[in-house]
Amino acid sequence: MSDEIEKKKKKKNRIKYCPFFIMVCLTSIAMMIYGIVEAAAGKYEWKLTWKHPVFAAVLLDERPVEKEIEPEVAEEPASEEDVTDAAELMAEGDIVEQPQTEEEESLEEPETEEEPLISDEEYLEMYGEIPYYVDGGGDIKYITWDTGEPRLKSYDNPGIRPLTSEYPYVHVTDPISYYENCLFIGDSRIGGLGTYSGWEKAFFAYKNGLSIYGLMDANLNVINGMNATLPELLRVGPYRKIFIMLGINEVGSNTSDYGEKFGEILATIREYQPDAPIIIIGNTFVTKEKDLSSNSFNNGNINSKNVAIAKYANGKDIFYFDVNPVLVDDEGYLRSEISRDGVHLLAQYYYLWVDWMNEHGFREEGVEYAEDHPEWNTEDSEGSDGSSDDGEETGASEQTGEEPAE
Repeated sequence: MSDEIEKKKKKKNRIKYCPFFIMVCLTSIAMMIYGIVEAAAGKYEWKLTWKHPVFAAVLLDERPVEKEIEPEVAEEPASEEDVTDAAELMAEGDIVEQPQTEEEESLEEPETEEEPLISDEEYLEMYGEIPYYVDGGGDIKYITWDTGEPRLKSYDNPGIRPLTSEYPYVHVTDPISYYENCLFIGDSRIGGLGTYSGWEKAFFAYKNGLSIYGLMDANLNVINGMNATLPELLRVGPYRKIFIMLGINEVGSNTSDYGEKFGEILATIREYQPDAPIIIIGNTFVTKEKDLSSNSFNNGNINSKNVAIAKYANGKDIFYFDVNPVLVDDEGYLRSEISRDGVHLLAQYYYLWVDWMNEHGFREEGVEYAEDHPEWNTEDSEGSDGSSDDGEETGASEQTGEEPAE
């Protein structure tokens, strides 16, 4: 009895202390399961016999035999008689063209080709109109502008670019008087405009690094005034016009959140200043070098932000300004020679922005404009002393050699 017990213990010990045997068994089971799954999927031949277990197909890599494709037999060329008969029948109208097969259609190259991108001026010259879209929101026009795949999830590619609100703008002949008691709100770019514009009777409320989210609580630097918060400034008024430019410090934020917050700020401004026209100044683009080196400071993101705020322009008491056309190169990037860091303008080039603003003045009551008096710029209305009939000088351009403003 004890001998039998000893034999059983020895057998158990052999199994227990023989890891190689256990490994072989586990490997066989795993290969069998793998073989069954792959054979069911069609990867290996499905042959199950005692002499040919399924894992043998895995080890031998036995794949199903693919069906041989019979080569197509080339058709014999038609004889001259057949060609002649076909031509005669076609002339009689009895031959109908056979429809192309799907294979033949797929081999044909598409007839339409994508047109290269052209400028607005070239398009206008070719087709007599610019392809505007009006589905971007607000009472303004948009032009197609594809900025490619967004580099961050926080913004999108709207495929359009907002343009300056349509209005019968006039040339500002006396900027100091025109911008008197106007309020400009923004970041360091507005600070630069206030420093180099010469509009000494306007109020420029700005702060470096200012964003739309901290605008209401920030202590703003005020050129031609005392530092104050925006609510404090809005209570002072009334202002003749209010300009606001914010967005370059929000490039890391979500575009939809930025647009919603901007709308809230506009509503607050209107609550304090119910009669002042509000002009949204779109964010200016960056240089090509800056654009290519940053996932956030790029024109695609900036344009997305501009589209989000341009929709608030209604053409009545809220307007949108796009100054980019006088600042960018042919590719749409801020010209590198006029910027110090790829974002801000050099001091000597703020005149480009200033001149553009002076060409987009709003009409005011009691002021006469050259746009309404074409005779001011004609030689027929000039007297012998170089003045017009009403006594105002019109020959200044001839005396100084400068062209009159249009």
